[in-house]
Amino acid sequence: RKGPILFDEGVDIITTTTTTMSAFAAPGTHLQELIVATATTEQKIACLKTLRIVVKNLADPLKSADPKFRQLKLSNEKVKAKITPCPSAIDYMKAIGFSQVTDSDGEEYLRIDATKTIDISHMQSSLVELNNALEMLTPKDVNSSFKEEKKSSEGVLPIKRPQPASSNAHS
Repeated sequence: RKGPILFDEGVDIITTTTTTMSAFAAPGTHLQELIVATATTEQKIACLKTLRIVVKNLADPLKSADPKFRQLKLSNEKVKAKITPCPSAIDYMKAIGFSQVTDSDGEEYLRIDATKTIDISHMQSSLVELNNALEMLTPKDVNSSFKEEKKSSEGVLPIKRPQPASSNAHS
C-alpha cells in the first residue's frame, strides 16, 4: 500500500507518498521475528544494539537531519557482521523508513532519502521497542532478586538473620 508505515498500535512513523510499503509489516513484527530467529543470542543482541544506535541517532533532531546518520553502508564490516546474521533487521530498517539502494559506485546502502521527514517521536517509540527487545534477550542474574541468599562454595545458601527478641518474653 502507499502511505504511512504503521506501528502495531497504528501510529504513523514516516509518511511517504512515493514508496509502496506493502512488502513490509509493522516494525514490531520484524523485532519479534528477530528475537525468534535462528541466529545465536549473542548475534541477536549485537544486531539489536546496532539498530538501537541507528534509531537513537534518528531520534535526535540534530542528528536525524545529517545525511551520515540516515544511512548504513551494507558492505561495512561492522554492519555486515552485526546485521547480516539477522535478516529481519533489514526488514525492520525498511519498516521504519529506510530503503535499500545501490549507489553509482555499486555500493549498497540502507538509506532514508533526504526528502523524507523523520518523525522524532516515532523514532523515540522505536527506541523503546528496541530496548524492550534487548531486555528480553539479555541474560538476567537469577539470584539478583533473592536478597536473602548468599553464593558460597557449597552453592547458594539462605542467609540466617537474627530473629528479633520476642515481645512477650518473661523477665
